[in-house]
Amino acid sequence: MRWKIRPSGHDPRQIDLLAVLAILVIIVAIGHYLDEPATTHLTSSFIVPSQTVRW
Repeated sequence: MRWKIRPSGHDPRQIDLLAVLAILVIIVAIGHYLDEPATTHLTSSFIVPSQTVRW
């Protein structure tokens, strides 16, 4: 089945193909984001209750 571009615009199958590719990219990006280990910030600090804070 050949792709025929209609005079009114793009072939609907091209739009479907782009939508499928966009969904695949989103799924891969979410997979990488969720698979990434959580990192702790080295700049955060914890004030020990025995310390004295002077303002």
